Amino acid sequence: MPEEETGILWGIAGAGSPDPHLKLRAMEGFYMTRKTAGAVVLALVLALVAPGFTQPFADVPTNHWAYDAIAELAAKGLIEGYPDGTFKGNQPLTRYEMAMVVARIIARIEAIPTPPPPEVRRADLDAVRRDLEAAVGRISVNERNIATLQRLVNEFRAELQALGVRVTALEEELQALRARLDNTRVTGLFDAWYQVNQLAGTNAIPIWPRIRLQFTGTVAPDVSVFMRARWFSNVNNAQVLDWDLAYLTVNNFLGWEGLTLRAGREQLALGPIGLLLNEPIYTDHRTGVSLAGALGPVRFLALSQYSTINQANATTVYGGRLSIDPIPGWTLGVNFRADPDPLNQLQRGSGWSVDLSARLAAGLTLRAEWATYTNQTTNLTGNYLYADATLNLAQLAGVETFNPIITLWYKNYDQSRLPDTTFPFTDSPSGNFTAHGWPFVFIPLRDDLNTFGARLDLTVLENVGVWVAGEFGSVKSTGQDWNLLYAGVRWEIAPRTPLMLYYGTTSVAGTTTFQQYGAYIFTSW
Repeated sequence: MPEEETGILWGIAGAGSPDPHLKLRAMEGFYMTRKTAGAVVLALVLALVAPGFTQPFADVPTNHWAYDAIAELAAKGLIEGYPDGTFKGNQPLTRYEMAMVVARIIARIEAIPTPPPPEVRRADLDAVRRDLEAAVGRISVNERNIATLQRLVNEFRAELQALGVRVTALEEELQALRARLDNTRVTGLFDAWYQVNQLAGTNAIPIWPRIRLQFTGTVAPDVSVFMRARWFSNVNNAQVLDWDLAYLTVNNFLGWEGLTLRAGREQLALGPIGLLLNEPIYTDHRTGVSLAGALGPVRFLALSQYSTINQANATTVYGGRLSIDPIPGWTLGVNFRADPDPLNQLQRGSGWSVDLSARLAAGLTLRAEWATYTNQTTNLTGNYLYADATLNLAQLAGVETFNPIITLWYKNYDQSRLPDTTFPFTDSPSGNFTAHGWPFVFIPLRDDLNTFGARLDLTVLENVGVWVAGEFGSVKSTGQDWNLLYAGVRWEIAPRTPLMLYYGTTSVAGTTTFQQYGAYIFTSW
């Protein structure tokens, strides 16, 4: 390859190498007959923004058919010309050059901003949402664009991987872009576990595969419908097939920016811990209406729910929440719940709670909630306090060996006065000791405790983690000792597919009351 023909290639690949000409001569094996016009056509098809441009190269006339595409590529930094300011559009294109153009386009896609982690303030999330909505208005993406880029990825897979491009991540982004083009998006979940329970002298071996399909349909820019179908077999081998969630969402309701109306069967929680109401953790799904929004710095949630004929939880629930961020990273909330069931005296009562969530430092978070609830039929009142602190030692103290995460908590629960506290303790105070994404259901939550607890999570390999947890204290009503021990390993056997092996036991007054071990696998798409 003559030295004067390498200008475009070293401009694309980066002229910062010590001797680009020597490297280019080693790449001549990639040489092919495609012309630079191929990159021009690619840019014309895949351009994400279309601003005005000035003439980038002296040898490209403004009346040339490819002038706009060449100018756009140059303005975006996807190509560079020769040192003398020319483009030399008749020069042939190597596979390496083509791969670099595709790599830069991929980098453009990956640079589109995404929402920050959940621990940031709501104001930050709202600002990112507005930025994303504004960005979407400037992006021109269609199925033809996506299909073209997918073909290019397939063609240059080896070269892109050699350049360090995350091809798998890119293909996931392309799937997400395709989903955005459709009015209806379908996602799914599959999980299953094999578990041996030893409780009250009985031995059960539940095998519970579960499949969920979630359908999100866009009716209009601010109107959508969400439905979730599920199938599973329970411990008695009974088959369940139903729509456990189905609701309509209207954003900016009545023209009020940020006001969201939901109507249908959904799951709601009051506060970050949910001592009064935590439907997701108990897989409750009541039917009703909720309204969420903000008045200046104060956020609010109001709800009214009732159950259908095949639901066993309280038939009527009214509730609400007010929250505010007094300082960045801190959230204060107050919650209210009422159960005015006119048909069942045991389902009547009301209560309220206050909660605090705080990010004290990078890697140090705190949560606390105090709640009280009175059963209006029995005139019995229960008080409940839960607090925990999570320390990510890698962020907090720079301890990167095994990336340790420590969670400490305290519970002080009276006997539950909330409605429907039958096994598995539906609506009992949650205060979940199983943090960091581990399903609570393997050891049921319970009330009537005064305990301290701790959990340690370690990453021993890139895709393998272990944890151990313990809770120690007493049963409040009897004063008997209460102990809980739990341990397990999490192995990421494939992307987004963890396999977990675990063992747990509880004891009261030195006698084992619950023991289990098993395996759990989960994936979603």
